[in-house]
Amino acid sequence: MNRLISLLLFIFFFAGAGNAQEKVKPNLNVKEIIFVFKTHFDNGYTDMAESVINKYSTTMMEQALATLEKSRSLPQEKQFVWTMPSWPVTQILQRCSPEIKPKVEAAIREGWFVYHGLPFTFETEAADPEVLVRSLAFSADLSRKFNLPLPRDAKLTDVPSHSWFLPTLLNNAGIKILHIGCNAVSSSPEVPLIFWWQGPDDSRLMTIYWAESYGTSLVPDESWKFKTWLAIVHTGDNQGPPAPEDVEKVLIRAQELAPNAKLRIGRISDFYDALMKENPDLPVVRGDMPDTWIHGYMSMPREMKSVRSLHKDIYSFELLNTLLNNWTDRKVDITSFTAPAAEGALLWDEHTFGMAMSHGHSGDWYYGDKFHETRAAGTYKEIEASWKEKGDRVYQAEKILLPAFDREMKRLSSSVNVPGQRIVVYNSLPWARSGIVTVQQETKIEALQELRTGEVIPVHNKGKVLKFIAKNVPSSGYTTYVPVSAPKAENVKSPVADEKANVIENEYFKINIDPAKGAAVSIIDKKSGYEMVDQSSVYGFGQYMYERFSKTETKRYTDAYLKVDLSWGVPEFGRPNLDETPYSIVNGGKATVKYLSDDISAKAFLHFTREKGNPHNYSLSYTLYKDLPYIEINWFIDGKQAEPWPEAGWISFPFKVDNAQFRVGRLGAVIDPSKDIIKGSDFDFYLINSGIALLDNKKNGFAVCTPDAPGISLDRPGLWRYSKYFIPKKPNVFVNLYNNQWSTNFTEWIEGSWSAKMFIWSFQGYKNEQSLISPSEEFRAPLKAAIISGKPGPLPPASDGIILSKRGVLVTSFGPNVFGAGTVLRLWEQAGEPGKCKVTLPEGISFTRVVPVNLRGEKTGNPVVLKDNSFEIEIGAYKPASFLLE
Repeated sequence: MNRLISLLLFIFFFAGAGNAQEKVKPNLNVKEIIFVFKTHFDNGYTDMAESVINKYSTTMMEQALATLEKSRSLPQEKQFVWTMPSWPVTQILQRCSPEIKPKVEAAIREGWFVYHGLPFTFETEAADPEVLVRSLAFSADLSRKFNLPLPRDAKLTDVPSHSWFLPTLLNNAGIKILHIGCNAVSSSPEVPLIFWWQGPDDSRLMTIYWAESYGTSLVPDESWKFKTWLAIVHTGDNQGPPAPEDVEKVLIRAQELAPNAKLRIGRISDFYDALMKENPDLPVVRGDMPDTWIHGYMSMPREMKSVRSLHKDIYSFELLNTLLNNWTDRKVDITSFTAPAAEGALLWDEHTFGMAMSHGHSGDWYYGDKFHETRAAGTYKEIEASWKEKGDRVYQAEKILLPAFDREMKRLSSSVNVPGQRIVVYNSLPWARSGIVTVQQETKIEALQELRTGEVIPVHNKGKVLKFIAKNVPSSGYTTYVPVSAPKAENVKSPVADEKANVIENEYFKINIDPAKGAAVSIIDKKSGYEMVDQSSVYGFGQYMYERFSKTETKRYTDAYLKVDLSWGVPEFGRPNLDETPYSIVNGGKATVKYLSDDISAKAFLHFTREKGNPHNYSLSYTLYKDLPYIEINWFIDGKQAEPWPEAGWISFPFKVDNAQFRVGRLGAVIDPSKDIIKGSDFDFYLINSGIALLDNKKNGFAVCTPDAPGISLDRPGLWRYSKYFIPKKPNVFVNLYNNQWSTNFTEWIEGSWSAKMFIWSFQGYKNEQSLISPSEEFRAPLKAAIISGKPGPLPPASDGIILSKRGVLVTSFGPNVFGAGTVLRLWEQAGEPGKCKVTLPEGISFTRVVPVNLRGEKTGNPVVLKDNSFEIEIGAYKPASFLLE
């Protein structure tokens, strides 16, 4: 993370004497040392990201070629090999000058410049499964271009801890070994140096975790029991390859320390191959490692909200396009939209957010009037531009994808065999489901009739926004609605909003609002009779909570988190120049409340203003829909001012659940945080991928999904904390709306207007699929709709797409194979419930058989012939299952 790391690494590896080297003891037992030379790629941080890539493509490449050329006269095993992540290699080939490009290509083809399987260091839990699968395409593209084998190694640097989705991802892609090199001062998970990391699907991945720095030592210590050692010689952030003389010094020093060892320069997978010949007995580590840096993603809350939608929309768009290309005579290639959007979303997951003030070229830390004066003078212009460069990854992806997705929805609407005006609703999930549909267009529609069932349904049509509830929309398919006259009023019970009683109510819940607290003080689950709200809690339910931290909290955090005392650690991981202002917290506040109701919903809208003593101008709304068994809560902040003082905003949910157990839908698996997290990882704050369930001893309880704001803490707010090990006991969920923890890498002050939706529901007899996964996926991938007027098309008014017999399994990909030719169908079990799954492809599909492949498209089994457009598989818990359709 810090540019001083580069100096420290060079001291450690290249100095012939001195304190750092005196700590390295000779090892007479090791028989072979495989050297890997690498620099740490930050897509920004040391400079604007664009400048970093330019540096890699010009001066850094020239330096690497010079080092390589100097080493060509040496024996082959001593010749320089430089390892890089795959994404910057693709950028180098696109950007380097015509004079050096042939040399770069030759070095890649001949194995002197090698790329590992990953595109760069990402913060794993910020992504979605298919996003990370597609990240492997950059190295696969290079392998196809240069006719080289797919890489079997992977490297992550700097970020201390990652989701246990990684063993699932990499093992199912044919990657055999991962090296993680931790930031020099950040605390590390309590794991062995080398181990089999077992993912939630029971995949095992050989993993080397080096806690001290980015690489490893030149020789192992006496505890190393194997004959082979991996020496990763790592330069610092964007520093480039070592000079030829430094490579020579490394080899000389290593031979002095390991006189009985054969030395050779290679790649990480060379070590795997050599070690496996020793039949190593490695410990097995099964557990999740939440990222202790992940809070930083909520320093850009608008972008985080947008990219969470993109993670679903890219592949929903791809699925719809594949269906339409098979259902109609017109074939539309959307790769020019989905590929750059997927790349932009992936670049958001890359671990670098912008430049660092601690590097000394972006001003200093000031607060209050001094901050505003300094900002007004333009001192922070450069660092703010670097944050904007990061955020633009998301906005550019949206700009590319969303209009194209909208056009494809209109293509679907125009293709149904229904004349005149119609609305077509599309469901991207592989099960039939109901949900709220919103169409932003001025219409005179009074009611809608679904043509499949003939049912006439009410609508809410006001302010050029049409809303209605679509029921049982076909699996991965669509259904059509047409306008009709509003039916005569019948005795149909609609949701109720009672201003006098401060109550909203539908057939599922009764919510009582307290305007003085700005929160719900009672929520009755009408099906069970349970009270949802812990009325004895100091926190309000669905209440906005604002924290301002002090020097005490920031020091407590750095004292706990920093594992070594380096001069740059506290300024980067703490908050410089704070005065003695104490910690403060504001829970809720006085609100002006409006109650609204119509045929499909009831809403309590709470408005908070600074004039009434609230910290910001913001609003909260609680909405109940007819026939839908959940509560929707929407928070909106209006014109938040930039504030460098350490702060955070939350929505608190103190549930009334006795002896609560938590189930957390993380990337790759539903975890029990009391059992499944490795000590030393982040127990205080992490991202969820689906939702959170709280259940009592009878397995009854409540669940929350936060699609726009995935950062959460359990039991108590978890920012500026590092507990190493913490088991939540109190049934409290805190949803982070924004924070500016730390003083490096992430956005340091947050301003503007944005919103975040949260959804709450109840369950009885908890099961992962029906109680947590399926409802959460419906909130993360809402129904899409398009309205159109025109001639009828060839398709029926309603149709299924892909049908799966087993719930809890997602279709994460149905579209062009990014790893080669053909069409890929990928399923992914999400609920931890293995079993048989019958897959039925849609009518009109021309495929006759499916070929099992791994995540990189390599064949793993014999073809299966389709029977009645269907086939059956046995799918494992949390496992992917991929197929090429022929």
